[in-house]
Amino acid sequence: MGAWEIMAMVVGFIVLNVKAVVLILIDVYHIVFPPEEKEIHGQLVLVTGSGQNLGRELALQLARMGAKLILWDYDENNNEETADMIRQIGGEAYTFTCDISDQKAVAAAATRVRRDIGHPAFVFNNAGTYEHKPFLAHSPQEIRRLVEVNLLGNLWVTREFLGHMVQHNRGHVVCISSVLGFMGRSNVVPYCASKFGVKGMTEALAEEMRMERRSGVRVTAVHPFLISNVNDVKPNLKFPWLFEILEPADAASRIIKGVRRNQEEIFLPEKLKPLMVFSKVLPRKLRRLFGDYMES
Repeated sequence: MGAWEIMAMVVGFIVLNVKAVVLILIDVYHIVFPPEEKEIHGQLVLVTGSGQNLGRELALQLARMGAKLILWDYDENNNEETADMIRQIGGEAYTFTCDISDQKAVAAAATRVRRDIGHPAFVFNNAGTYEHKPFLAHSPQEIRRLVEVNLLGNLWVTREFLGHMVQHNRGHVVCISSVLGFMGRSNVVPYCASKFGVKGMTEALAEEMRMERRSGVRVTAVHPFLISNVNDVKPNLKFPWLFEILEPADAASRIIKGVRRNQEEIFLPEKLKPLMVFSKVLPRKLRRLFGDYMES
């Protein structure tokens, strides 16, 4: 290797480190001075799993901000209840009964949305299902359902509306993953598999948008710990102040704020982010050690 090649490598390494420091400083700056929140008023927003819990809260809070809501849920009655609540506060809502695990049903519902209402600027992939028991206690049908709703449903819905976003270089896809999309735990093996998949999907899609220079199309993954009335498990933890169990209204508010600031990842509670990120650089034995210590 010649002197010029060595010099080029050294310069390249220095430039790389300078860029890394700049990116870190930008992140720190945004922590102190958060970016301006983008406008929701008048935007067409689709929310899946809108019939109850977190999905209902997302829809209601977005409606209060002036968004026009497209509500998807497999439970028609619950979904109509959400729409009625939105209309009572002066909002605009359109309901569709759809099982997002069924690709043909998703395609049919999406066709009706595009034809009758328009192209949503925001898509909140919120619908999901959950089972807590040992892996061998899951039936094949339960495993299939977890993966089809939690992972394939996100893919089918996003696939229907992403094209228009890419064409106009404008839009936002939001997927509800989980802290269990970062770390595997016992008694939730199929659930973890589906949420790890959602995390991979959002990272890959964000990278695809970056490589295609579609900076106006944003992708956000949300990683909640636990949301009351959504997950029926109440863990025993040494530090409950760190692992907050949030109410759906609080969780929805934090999600919407993060989306409006174009955050690529939202942790709930937010204080979990450094812990989750740091845990990925630890060997698995150390992760297990700390995980066992956290659980009382």
